[in-house]
Amino acid sequence: MRGKRATLLLLTMLAVAAIPIQMAGAGAMANSASDDPPAAPEVPKPQIFAPGVISGPAANGSPTFSPDGNTIYFTRSNGAWGGIVESHKVKGEWQKPTLAPFSGQWSDSSMGMAPDGSYLVFSSKRPIAPLAPGADRKDIHSVANLWRVDRTASGWSEPVRLPETVNIGRSIWKPSIAANGDIYFVSIDDKGAKRLYCAEMKNGVYQPAQPLPFSGGTTLDVDPEIAPDESFLIFVSAGRRQGSSLDQMYIVAKQENGWGPVVPIRYAGDENPSTDDEPHLGPDHRTIYFSSDRQFPVNYPRTPEQAKEDFKRMESVGWFGGYANVWTLPLEPFLSAAVKAMRKPL
Repeated sequence: MRGKRATLLLLTMLAVAAIPIQMAGAGAMANSASDDPPAAPEVPKPQIFAPGVISGPAANGSPTFSPDGNTIYFTRSNGAWGGIVESHKVKGEWQKPTLAPFSGQWSDSSMGMAPDGSYLVFSSKRPIAPLAPGADRKDIHSVANLWRVDRTASGWSEPVRLPETVNIGRSIWKPSIAANGDIYFVSIDDKGAKRLYCAEMKNGVYQPAQPLPFSGGTTLDVDPEIAPDESFLIFVSAGRRQGSSLDQMYIVAKQENGWGPVVPIRYAGDENPSTDDEPHLGPDHRTIYFSSDRQFPVNYPRTPEQAKEDFKRMESVGWFGGYANVWTLPLEPFLSAAVKAMRKPL
């Protein structure tokens, strides 16, 4: 049996964190990406996040949180323009987002915050070097690389592009940062293949990025989200779920000699396919936030109360009108399934 010691270690870590592992509800989770049963009634049902404030009125990416959980950064766009915005929680309520001070001049998106909140990394199509007067500008937006801003006493520093050991190509997206500084991301090559990578941090220097072994470039893997201790990874993939070509979420747990089996994240209502992407962990590291274009199902006839609620939703421009919004799910049953999958003989 492979990974036995690592499994015991991971279970011990979860116990120390006082997080119970319950297998109820995990029975509907597959032990490999090829076993993909329909969602069972006990599978968690996603909830909309901060409707009318964060979810709506445009297309919204999933937020990355400050360590205290009171500040979030996320992407908001309308199809023609978008940038990174921030919102603060005041007296338990999320406030109207404002444009982040380091974003807006160029196309910026898919940010990730260091677990200690000291810096933030995001993908941007801004020029790699300052443009010379009269320079040809047609190629400005063809490169998407990762940039970093550091938290300062007065806000944020100027963006600095990460080194070539991380920016290994012309299309680098969705950074996720571990507590030790390792950075995970997706690279898209010129032929459209999408693959997950990790660049380790050693002595303050990023090492050359290496592809993750379960991401071979044929299943269109994107949007990694690493646990701060690197014990598990959530990501998005198209082509792994039989009968669907849409982006869907998966989880894989770390074991002593590598990574365990890839396990699909199935939730109540996902039998109606939607595009799910940009998973982020909440500040408790046990809640998944993700962006999805899914909508509430509508059954007729509607009661007067349901009709009034539907109308209120329509008043928030874009909410449930085809734009992506932010949803949340509890992580526990999916992480339990990933740990259980590691204990199966291979």
